[in-house]
Amino acid sequence: MKTKMKLHLLYIVAIVLLASCENEIPYNPDNQQPLLIMNAQLDAGKDVNEVYLHLGEGYSIEHLNEATLSLYINGKIAETPKAVSPEEMYGHLEGELDKDIYESLLKSIRFKKYRLTSTLHPGDNIRLEATAENGKYHASAEVTMPQPIESLHVDTCLAYLREYSGQNLYRQYKITLQDRPNEKNYYRLDIWNDRSYYCKWKEYLEDENGSLIKVEDEDGSWHWASIPRDTTILAPRQNEIINREDVILTDGHPGNYDDEENELFPTINNKYNIFNDNTFRDSYATLKVYTPLYQEYYPVEGHYYYHISRKQTITVRLLSITEAEYRYLKALNCLDDEDYDNILMEPVSLPCNVIGGLGFVGVCSESRVVIDLPETVCH
Repeated sequence: MKTKMKLHLLYIVAIVLLASCENEIPYNPDNQQPLLIMNAQLDAGKDVNEVYLHLGEGYSIEHLNEATLSLYINGKIAETPKAVSPEEMYGHLEGELDKDIYESLLKSIRFKKYRLTSTLHPGDNIRLEATAENGKYHASAEVTMPQPIESLHVDTCLAYLREYSGQNLYRQYKITLQDRPNEKNYYRLDIWNDRSYYCKWKEYLEDENGSLIKVEDEDGSWHWASIPRDTTILAPRQNEIINREDVILTDGHPGNYDDEENELFPTINNKYNIFNDNTFRDSYATLKVYTPLYQEYYPVEGHYYYHISRKQTITVRLLSITEAEYRYLKALNCLDDEDYDNILMEPVSLPCNVIGGLGFVGVCSESRVVIDLPETVCH
């Protein structure tokens, strides 16, 4: 049980970002000295990447008072960013929380967060160097950005899936990719569903006494004076993927809803949708997955809207990742799964590619297909 608790401490820290390593995370907290924990997920081409530093001691995360971070690209210093202040991270809550609670929140922050603004490219050698508490602790990680695939094609339609006692409509995807030739490759599938709602309403005018103002039309009729208003509301991004029917994403064990509900010996779900090219080396593969339709009426608060229209964009991302990150996410698949039992199943070792400390620095390069669905009028 102590092993499982230690695992949870470290992967909860790493899961904020989301990843054969030379190191594996040690599981003997009773004799372990404090160590600097570095976690990051670095994406090629992204405007901003984030790095998190924690100070771990045994089962706990200690307060990190002072730390520095340096980014090297291809052996040259690229930037030494300043840590993001607690006020910048949580300033949006200042007016929503009681003053004492808000100040307590700021003081309770134990970690350091950094934003890297240097653009990373496929093939770049990346090195992160971190020190803390006036040089008492030091950790570093060195990784190489993988190359993206060159060919990605997506077909989509609506299809029914069995769920509970009936059939429900979902969006189906058939995603065809071409494996990078002459090398062992590891991938991750990610699908973003982004929705925005364009809303119109009337703002009724009041006089100095707070009474609604009436105005007369040319035909002699009366109506309340108003000003037309509009706004755009963004719904939270959704990225749920149903992969149970795909041979590759289920490691050769596709199933259906009844299998998941009635299986005597449940398997670990591939929550992070990772896979390798063992079955299609130097060739093509087609993944078949589903996502919910997300047709719910989202803007339920605020004004009475007399017009609501919805726009939806689907972004299918095929990420090229390293073998180390593949192993890392495979371990997290186990730890995140409610069916995982560290007594009945094989023990899980979280890979670690941080030298002098703990944690994981993941890197990826993406290929994407963007699908803009037709705008629909909701109300």
